[in-house]
Amino acid sequence: MFTRTVPLLVAAAMAIALSAGSSFAQGKALRDTLDSMFGSHDNYLAMISNFQNAVKAHDTAAVAAAVRYPIGVEINGKTTTITSARQFVQHYDAIMTKEITNAVVSQKLDDLFVNWKGIMFGDGEIWIDGVCRDNTCKNVDIKVATIQSTANLRAAAPSGEMRCGWIENPTPGNLWLIDKDATWTITSQGQAVGPDAAGVDNIPQTDPKQFVDTSRGAGHGYSCGCLSVETSAKDKRITKVISGKALPLAKCRADKALPKP
Repeated sequence: MFTRTVPLLVAAAMAIALSAGSSFAQGKALRDTLDSMFGSHDNYLAMISNFQNAVKAHDTAAVAAAVRYPIGVEINGKTTTITSARQFVQHYDAIMTKEITNAVVSQKLDDLFVNWKGIMFGDGEIWIDGVCRDNTCKNVDIKVATIQSTANLRAAAPSGEMRCGWIENPTPGNLWLIDKDATWTITSQGQAVGPDAAGVDNIPQTDPKQFVDTSRGAGHGYSCGCLSVETSAKDKRITKVISGKALPLAKCRADKALPKP
């Protein structure tokens, strides 16, 4: 099966700090946003409604059927990979905790947040995205891709190392920071090189005039910025994005220590 993530918008403000600058898509604006990013809003809205109703009804089988496997979750404080709907149902109440369930049940349609990663419930407890089944991307598999507690993201953020360079989203699902030391993976399609970074929505929103589109209008390319991060030096991965600041492209272009994006 051809698994290509549906093209999404590049970089949005931290979900928890939306009140400080980023805005939610609302009503018709939400439908228009889904149309522009995914080609159609109907199937996404149907998925959202069915999933929310299943969680409200504690329909464990229906919720499990809405999830893409394998999926990494936390069960009793331990990170676990769930590989099937049957296994999900077995651990349902430990996975769909009160915090996560409340985020889904209380979510208002007009307040759904949409960015490059997908469609978000609550403060990021649930993310839904689409994966293309063919080259035309007309047949899309829309599933729950992330289930997580965000309590730690709401806590005071620790200080991290500051890394500046190119913030690049060259292809669907792949997001990197390229600085003088290395190419640091922030997210990878299907988490091919390890878990996606926590706090990825802390990546600053980019001025469209300071973004280079390398995908002929599909929304993929690069910008310049600084990120406060935690990293895994061995794996060349960013494990957590704490905060960030967008910079003019000229800043990175003038830095002779940076490779070309």
